[in-house]
Amino acid sequence: MGQAAAPLKRILLAVLFILTACAPAAAEVTPQLVKAYVTSAASSRLPDLYNCSSSSSAIALSDAQSADITLRLGPSDGLSSPAFQIGTDDVLVIVQSQNSINSLTVDQVHAVFLGQVTNWKDLGGSDMPIQVWTYAQGEDVQQVFEQNVIENQQVTSFARLAVSAQNMLDSVAQDPNSIGFLPAAWVKGNVKNIYKVASVPLLAITRSEPQGALRELIACLQK
Repeated sequence: MGQAAAPLKRILLAVLFILTACAPAAAEVTPQLVKAYVTSAASSRLPDLYNCSSSSSAIALSDAQSADITLRLGPSDGLSSPAFQIGTDDVLVIVQSQNSINSLTVDQVHAVFLGQVTNWKDLGGSDMPIQVWTYAQGEDVQQVFEQNVIENQQVTSFARLAVSAQNMLDSVAQDPNSIGFLPAAWVKGNVKNIYKVASVPLLAITRSEPQGALRELIACLQK
């Protein structure tokens, strides 16, 4: 009986092997490439952007012109593309932690950045010249500052240019006479906040109505 069952068992195993080999392989899902541009001010959300990419999407950083999605602080002038709020952040005026000034009014900040006040002693601080730091025209955080503090007037020509939020943080942290501004997400280390400019939305902007993986990515960023 056992000898008769052995050939039958081998036949069943062979049939099972053939059926398994002939079964269609599971289709591989090719991730959709999502080109993203993230401004310096919004780059604190980069980890979230990568974490939200799933098996259906892959993130590749690109320039603003070719990006499928742009993360930025506040809306740009004349924005007509779809925009979705993924959070909020405060823009803060900062100085080095050792600076004796702990707070300023909007009028004082306005006067400093226009070059009308150039020495800390005029604000109740030490007898030292004020070094203003700003960003290039068109930067999202620069636009927020100009609209809310200096009302689109020209910043003093003696201001130094920060090329990124990290550069602004490092520059002010290293000089007790410097003053600048940053999103709150960037305020850390050897700097302190002395004036709140505004609370503004963090936006995800797309060129057209998002679909598929891009839509899933934005929904994840909004959580």
